Amino acid sequence: MPKGTYRTFLEKRLSAGSTNVTDVYHLVRKIPYGSTGERDPLKVIANNLGSCSGKHVLLRDLLREVGWEAEIITMFTYFNRGIPSHPAMPAELRAMIEGEDVCDFHHYVRVRMGESWRKLDATWHDALIPYGFPVNRDWKGESDTVLAAAPMREYPAVEDLVALKERLLTQLTPEQREFRAKFFTRLTNWMMAL
Repeated sequence: MPKGTYRTFLEKRLSAGSTNVTDVYHLVRKIPYGSTGERDPLKVIANNLGSCSGKHVLLRDLLREVGWEAEIITMFTYFNRGIPSHPAMPAELRAMIEGEDVCDFHHYVRVRMGESWRKLDATWHDALIPYGFPVNRDWKGESDTVLAAAPMREYPAVEDLVALKERLLTQLTPEQREFRAKFFTRLTNWMMAL
């Protein structure tokens, strides 16, 4: 990833070249969520839209750019279980949230702060607060953030998250992959219409 791109992004968006973990975290967290299949952090910046994969690769890389030790943890989860069903959602989406499990491999960033690691989940943006999503708007760095989904299993950190995610997704059945794709399409379409 070109260092200049990250540095320019940080300088345009953060005051006085901040290297504060909370500032960098909230910069990425405020980028709207959208599961478009795109995991390239440069495209997340360019489109101001990203999936959990793309946003967390960006967050890890930006934290490293300003001097923090950071890595991405991948977890198997039933992603729909962490999403609140809301009357403003289309009935098909609500049925999927409330229905059968949506198998997914979600991510969060671990950053070393002092002697401990903090879990940072930058998935949800502020527009989702009125709908009951666990948005971490008030996170100040003193604890872990709330994860967007509950981990059923965690995998060791790897540098090439995209390759890992593609490999893990092939472990799902074709029916699970199809159901997952429909779910994320419906979720993203609803969010983009907000």
